[in-house]
Amino acid sequence: MTVRTRTALVAAGVVLVALVAAALGLVWLVSDHLVAADRSASSLRADDVLALATSGDLPSTLSFPGDENGATQVLDADGVVVAATGNIEGDVPISSLRPADGSSSSEITIVKSLDDGQRYVIVARTSLTTGTVSDPVTVLAATSLEPTEETVAALARALLVGLPFLVLVVGLTTRFLVGRALRPVAAITSEVSDITDRGLGRRVPEPGTADEIDELAVTMNRMLARLESASARQRRFVADASHELRSPLASARAALEVAALHPGSRESLVAAIEDALIDHDRLDQLARDLLALAKLDGQRLLLSVTDFDVSRLASSLVARRSEGSIDVDVQVARVRTSEHVVTQVLTNLLDNAARFRASSSALRVATSGSMLLLRVDDDGPGIEVADRLRVFEPFTRLDEARSADEGTGLGLAIVAELVAAVGGNVVIEDSPLGGAAVIVSVPI
Repeated sequence: MTVRTRTALVAAGVVLVALVAAALGLVWLVSDHLVAADRSASSLRADDVLALATSGDLPSTLSFPGDENGATQVLDADGVVVAATGNIEGDVPISSLRPADGSSSSEITIVKSLDDGQRYVIVARTSLTTGTVSDPVTVLAATSLEPTEETVAALARALLVGLPFLVLVVGLTTRFLVGRALRPVAAITSEVSDITDRGLGRRVPEPGTADEIDELAVTMNRMLARLESASARQRRFVADASHELRSPLASARAALEVAALHPGSRESLVAAIEDALIDHDRLDQLARDLLALAKLDGQRLLLSVTDFDVSRLASSLVARRSEGSIDVDVQVARVRTSEHVVTQVLTNLLDNAARFRASSSALRVATSGSMLLLRVDDDGPGIEVADRLRVFEPFTRLDEARSADEGTGLGLAIVAELVAAVGGNVVIEDSPLGGAAVIVSVPI
């Protein structure tokens, strides 16, 4: 069942319930008012008859306009009929109501004397009188409810016919309007169903109505833009990774093939094997960096936060390095953050500085507010301002001078992904040493 059909059924159901309740209330209200009007007419007639009885002008046969829709009797203190309208003349009392002197009462019942099967509203009034009848007298005035019941029945029939028609109109109108409102959704669905991984540049139509559907289209287009960007990055990453993997493989294969074709001395075979092992080490490092980057890409890490001695950590990492001439300045002792992040970031930054420095590098560790600052400087060729964002992309090498070593081109990309995953930041500036300064901010 479609959304517009369900919406139409819900709207029709709600309207039906509301209209049925309103119709029942209307029928009851109209019936109550008409019965009250008939009761009032009977009361007026009883008052008129009591007035005649009080003045001593009460005839034995009563006659009033509208007698065909009612009947009137006058009873003496013994309950004997002393006067009546012609339609019940000579009959027994039409009601057993006998209110106290000076008061009145009423009931709705069928008058057997009239033998018409209709219901009547009967008002009884009792009062002391003087004249030709004994004191006190009771007047019974009855008014037929047939016109009232016919009016209420006609109203009920009209509502019974009109309500279903009105509910049908509401349902059809709702279905039509919802269908028009959801027309942009159908266009979005049609467009999205045709989009494949080869056509992520396509976009869904935006109705421009500034409503929820327009917001859905805008959000969908933003999602498609992100998917297109991610797909492009993935294809570029795969192509770059394939290229990087082929280079050491080709180099190792060439060394081994030459050794196989020209065995020569034992020393030449050992040299070929050592060259192949060097290429194997490059492949191993590249595979580990690719795995690390794949785990970090686009995910927010849930890393354990511990209190550790960052000064001891920095000293330990520097002591294990072989390049020497690293100036270390740690201005903070213990911090509470992810030791894993700090360790890997410092390791990659020191590796990067070691590749490109001329003779020296420096490590600074400090705090600023709620951030731990990690800064590594080198005296190498530096990084131009235009390239300071590009170097964080995988496999980026700026020139031959910076790519002549055996780096994988993934170190700074891993740093950027790792720092972003924990809500930190990384920037590159000019270093006082003459090269580049990489500054990382990690939340404490």
